[in-house]
Amino acid sequence: MSNRLKNIYTYLVQNRKHQLQGWHDEYETLVSDIKIINENLSNGKALKDEETYQKTSFKDYDNFINVLIYDTANGISSRGRSVLSWENLNKFKNDKDFDEVISNIIKKPSLETYQKLQEFWLGQKVGFNPVLINRALAAASIELTSTVDEGKFNEVFYWLQSKELISKYTAPGQDWYSKNIFVMSELKKGLRDVADIDDFWISLFYWEMYLNLSNPFTLKKQIIKYGAPGTGKTYKAKELSKLQFEIWKSEFAENEEYTFEKLIETIQFHPSYTYEDFMEGLRPMLDDNKQAQLNLQNGIFKSFCIHAGKWECDVMRLNLKKDWNTITIEELIQYRDNLQGDHWDYIFKISDQSKKISDAVPPHFMIIDEINRAELSRVFGELMLCLEYRGRDGMVKTQYSQLNNEKTGMIKQGGDYKFFIPHNVYILGTMNTIDRSVESFDFALRRRFKWEEVDPDISLLKYHLKEHHENWLPLADNLSSLNGEIEIQPLLGKDYRIGHAYLWKLRYSKNQEVREVRKMIWKDSISPLLEEYLRGTGREDLMDVFAKKFGL
Repeated sequence: MSNRLKNIYTYLVQNRKHQLQGWHDEYETLVSDIKIINENLSNGKALKDEETYQKTSFKDYDNFINVLIYDTANGISSRGRSVLSWENLNKFKNDKDFDEVISNIIKKPSLETYQKLQEFWLGQKVGFNPVLINRALAAASIELTSTVDEGKFNEVFYWLQSKELISKYTAPGQDWYSKNIFVMSELKKGLRDVADIDDFWISLFYWEMYLNLSNPFTLKKQIIKYGAPGTGKTYKAKELSKLQFEIWKSEFAENEEYTFEKLIETIQFHPSYTYEDFMEGLRPMLDDNKQAQLNLQNGIFKSFCIHAGKWECDVMRLNLKKDWNTITIEELIQYRDNLQGDHWDYIFKISDQSKKISDAVPPHFMIIDEINRAELSRVFGELMLCLEYRGRDGMVKTQYSQLNNEKTGMIKQGGDYKFFIPHNVYILGTMNTIDRSVESFDFALRRRFKWEEVDPDISLLKYHLKEHHENWLPLADNLSSLNGEIEIQPLLGKDYRIGHAYLWKLRYSKNQEVREVRKMIWKDSISPLLEEYLRGTGREDLMDVFAKKFGL
């Protein structure tokens, strides 16, 4: 159990610390500041005394309370949709009972002080904001995770138990606080031998399990990553796919020769991309007499699905009349002689035969870059049904089904060759939202995909610059300021922001000062892009505003 947990931690955190370091440091800073406040309160200072906040990052009481329960993000987590109005915030600040509750939480975070804050909040009749309440407790105690949304926390909590990565929870307390204390203790035990780990990394690990394991691909196997140019959408799609592969391999095929490169296919759509390229079509081929003949050839996606669907096709031929997602390895053992092929060998080696076949087969990833640049209804054709219903429920006869044979067909059912998208195929599309061809996604196609926005990541850029070009670190704030201006401009907006990738692989001499590099980046990369955005709008004067925001 602990080895699997360590493997997951390695893939989710250890190998991705460059992405998470900024959050880790902010988290640690906030908790350290609250420890100083705790010491000052324990030494007789009051919550509203200015001396209470000396040697912390907080200016005063107002600033501290704002960060703790009001600000959009505070180093622990974002507040999500849980918002306390400015009027009600000030109402809290003027209530001496509130100061007492917060002081007690800082001095001794516990289930009792947690419940006191809940009672105070409800008594104010301003609505109930559990995310803000939980965030305040998490800031005061590293014994709690940073996953302050109870629904998301529970999703990971029960997933960890279902995968037997932590012990079963048998305590009577079903509240967020009690389960947090339990799960943090379990994770610390399971990860105690991991190098360079601390409580902050473990807390972040919990959130990363929510993002990457307990909810994403299992619910929606088609994802569109969209956003401004240069935000690393394709990179993130590949990284997410590799992460899912590594975790699958560690559980089911650790000693097998499966490699990520054999299970991923990356293509790029363009305006002339067709159904024949993607699925199947007639192509000229030379026969034995060197004469050109039209023959049916499979496109890249159909070939990919045939390769990924070997296990599912084999089981379909058994006619078990059971849902693919419920069949266990144990149930298939009696049919082993009918399941021929090397691809079955590792499955029957898995020691836990109660595992589902659908979990044990290797995930396959199709990444479609610039997915919106093709005429999608033409490219996907009848696959609209397959995208919504995987496996047997989504079987269709393709446009060239009558020409299929054993070599080109996927599976023969009722005398006809049919096609389906296997359950272990994940489709990740990427698109720039400034591309006007975004309209190629009609509503029917849109609802078949999960949409995930990828924003410029300033904290990641800061970490990268600090590691490789520390003297150029101010460039990150310059980009943040520029994007803030672009976002509020009616002609542009957030889709036109500049991605952090534009400041990533800088080829300039490391000896150059930041002001010189800033000028060159502006001239080489950013200015031409913004000029193109503004061309013909009559607002070319905005270039001076943008230049100043970038620090020029």
